[in-house]
Amino acid sequence: MTIDTVTPDATHLAYKNTESLSTTFKNPTSFKLLYFPIHSNGATSREILTIAQAEWKNLVPKDWEKEKEKTPFNVLPVLFVSSPTNKDVVLAEAGVIEQYLANQFDLMGNNEYEMNLIKSFHSSAASLHSLHATTVAFIPDREARKKAMEAFRDGPFTQWVAIHDKHLKDNGSNGHYIGNKLTLADIRTSNLIEHLLLQTGGERLAGIIEMSSSLRRLRTEVAHDPRVEKWRSSRAYKTLTDATGQYFSDPFAPAPKL
Repeated sequence: MTIDTVTPDATHLAYKNTESLSTTFKNPTSFKLLYFPIHSNGATSREILTIAQAEWKNLVPKDWEKEKEKTPFNVLPVLFVSSPTNKDVVLAEAGVIEQYLANQFDLMGNNEYEMNLIKSFHSSAASLHSLHATTVAFIPDREARKKAMEAFRDGPFTQWVAIHDKHLKDNGSNGHYIGNKLTLADIRTSNLIEHLLLQTGGERLAGIIEMSSSLRRLRTEVAHDPRVEKWRSSRAYKTLTDATGQYFSDPFAPAPKL
């Protein structure tokens, strides 16, 4: 992974020559992922690109307030996909990017049914991430944020853990949602857990996770996958981890820089 602050203009999506652009998506040679210098909604895509040993650059905005207008929806992440015939073809929205990359690198199961189950588990993890962001993470007042975290823990988080514990047990509590190999669903849930534990008050969620032997097993299986382990032990990953903890301790302070 290399880091760059030069952001291609993605203001407009392409609507012509879509067959050629589709070929680029099917046969990419390199990628650029634009996201803030923290984990959050960039973590899963970065992890997939790294463990797949793809050729990719990690782009970070230099001045987001000025650059946001150059993205399709004024939000990140944005993925730029290149091939010999097209450069920097744009894909937006975290969930779409993650599913595209997972499909590209054989992380979407063995058939149509497994693929859609994986999408379901992926969507559930992403929804909980979004719920935490909207109801807890960006509350300005620290005391109010603390109370919101307690409500999140005792309500939707505890319920989510129980539901996912059930599904993981249905697959044999082997650390995977589908079969016995790593998929997007495993990676997304693992990154959700790591993200939430980095939040202020995240230690209050750790006990709930510990009560689920199946989620503990998933977390261990993903972390001990040799490809994931290599990435998460890298300096780049640890720098992102430190920046994530710093940012979410006070989301209204100046953003961290790599």
